[in-house]
Amino acid sequence: MNVPIQSEAIVPKDELVHTRIILKRISKKKIEELAIQRYRTCGKGISFSDVMKFYCSKAKAQRILKDCCHQRILFRSPQRTSPQLFYPSILKADILEKLKQKVNVPIDLTEPTSSKPPLSTLEEQKAQNLLDALYLLGRSPLYIHKLQLQLSLDPRYYTDIQKDCSKYNKAKQHEEKIGTSIVKYLVYPNGKTMVFVACSNNSFKLEDEGDESILYSFLGQVRDRLLYLVTDPHERMVPHITKWVLTGCDINKDITVSDMLQLSAINIQLKDASRVFRLYIKSLGDKAVYRVEESVMMRSPLVDTLHTIRDPSEQQNKEK
Repeated sequence: MNVPIQSEAIVPKDELVHTRIILKRISKKKIEELAIQRYRTCGKGISFSDVMKFYCSKAKAQRILKDCCHQRILFRSPQRTSPQLFYPSILKADILEKLKQKVNVPIDLTEPTSSKPPLSTLEEQKAQNLLDALYLLGRSPLYIHKLQLQLSLDPRYYTDIQKDCSKYNKAKQHEEKIGTSIVKYLVYPNGKTMVFVACSNNSFKLEDEGDESILYSFLGQVRDRLLYLVTDPHERMVPHITKWVLTGCDINKDITVSDMLQLSAINIQLKDASRVFRLYIKSLGDKAVYRVEESVMMRSPLVDTLHTIRDPSEQQNKEK
């Protein structure tokens, strides 16, 4: 018979039931999510004290943050802070750009040295980094973004569009998100229709015929949404994309840059008639690029223009 043990009695060791505290493993994914949430909430990084909320010691929290840096899940703030702050690498370029706008971040902090180099050395280093980036241009692929397209519709379709019109130019506006691009449609009372494709963060590659095919496939989706907007299911009034006119676009090449170059690079813009040339740092979330960009205004059939952009030498031969 089982007899209850009295509280005064001495319990033999072999009759004791030991309970073991099970420590849960802190996943790197949770640390990354914590860093992303903290930055998006208040624009700050996390420290060891934030990790200690997962019920771990200070030493373990610091070790976890160090491991996350080695695995490029997090990165250290380029500024000295106490305690050290860590940010999510997936937003690295955006974060560095924000820090650059707020304060002048000393570029020597991203690559520690035994002593701070003189100003002239830093300027020479900036210039050399710029030359190194520009040297890579020849091997960088060509891209196109910010497309501005024009076509004409029968004016009677204007009244069928269930959208409010602008009080300034009477244009009816509609916006669609297609893939990673934002497409805006403007339809005017006389049938003139403008289509604007915003895709700066996800430019369309334009190196060969395969790239052209991908762009045409995307524009087919743009046309399909327009067919739905103007209620033209039989495709009688909306012209094929080969008949659309390209009135403007941005052509660019991107070179991936280091943290130092992102924080120190200079921006350049040159204007000449209907062309604008730019050189600037572009943040793409987890990375930054030095973008060489040309904005061109034109009025040519889409097919001819894309072919000319991809192979400008052919157009030069025709002009000769």
